[in-house]
Amino acid sequence: MKNENLMLILTGLMITLGLCALIYVANDIIPEGQKFNSEIWGNINDWMIYGLTLVTAVFLYKTLRSQMEVQKTQNELFKIESTRFKESIKPLLKYSASTDKMIPGEKHKKILTVEVTNETENIALKISRILSQDERSKQIFIPMSLDDRRDHLKKGDNPLLFHFLIDSKSPASEWTVFELNYEDISGNKYKQRVICICDRFGIEINPYLPEIV
Repeated sequence: MKNENLMLILTGLMITLGLCALIYVANDIIPEGQKFNSEIWGNINDWMIYGLTLVTAVFLYKTLRSQMEVQKTQNELFKIESTRFKESIKPLLKYSASTDKMIPGEKHKKILTVEVTNETENIALKISRILSQDERSKQIFIPMSLDDRRDHLKKGDNPLLFHFLIDSKSPASEWTVFELNYEDISGNKYKQRVICICDRFGIEINPYLPEIV
């Protein structure tokens, strides 16, 4: 870049000096009546100023363009590093599900239990769950231990347990849809939709990829 700018300046100066020399020599050769009128065309000093102004303008343009390219590159690198950092602290939650025995007196009712574990050392904070309003199943609370009231989860912790009451009488598949919201240690918020399908063949659980809110 420095060599390019130096060559640009030298080229501009050589062109300017060449034009000035041409005008100076031409004024000696051309007859008096045919010479350039300095009031119209200017003198050598004027042409020097014009040439230097043009070289300066081109140099400033190239400098500004170079700075913009550097800034663009820095912004792209920042985005890459920011994404890399977010990925390095993002929790990775794993889901499994099972059905428990029927509730006494409710032979067509079953309890669907969803277990949530964290596969990484990156802690998930402020965990909350929202049950889809369109579902017939409903979330219930079964006191097992103080762990049920946790709102955080890291690798090695006992799984978080979410319990849902479902109707096993229906011949159709029973769908339970809920959304888990949580944060990482940097305060980035995530939401992850989870679908549980229960039928006579068993249980299928399908978590979506987590989205940054």
